[in-house]
Amino acid sequence: MTHDGRGIVAGDGKKVFVAGALSDERVRFQRRKYRRNFDEAELLEVLEPSGERIEPRCAAFGRCGGCSLQHISPAQQRAIKFQALKDNLSRIG
Repeated sequence: MTHDGRGIVAGDGKKVFVAGALSDERVRFQRRKYRRNFDEAELLEVLEPSGERIEPRCAAFGRCGGCSLQHISPAQQRAIKFQALKDNLSRIG
């Protein structure tokens, strides 16, 4: 997972960032942006959801980008944010 709620798929020798996909899920996605070292994709369908997936409370979820973690349980959101903080402090601080 990335700090902004994108799942990471490693395949075909290149990482693919899938907005809305969670760790331990099986999903169907469509690559939308092709980059040199990675691609970006749109989530089409969740085939096997993670136990951390919840129903987003915000009606604008998926459209505005301001609440990109609302589909993840609060405990997992804290874990993602804590890991991002640790990574930033070790890299920058």
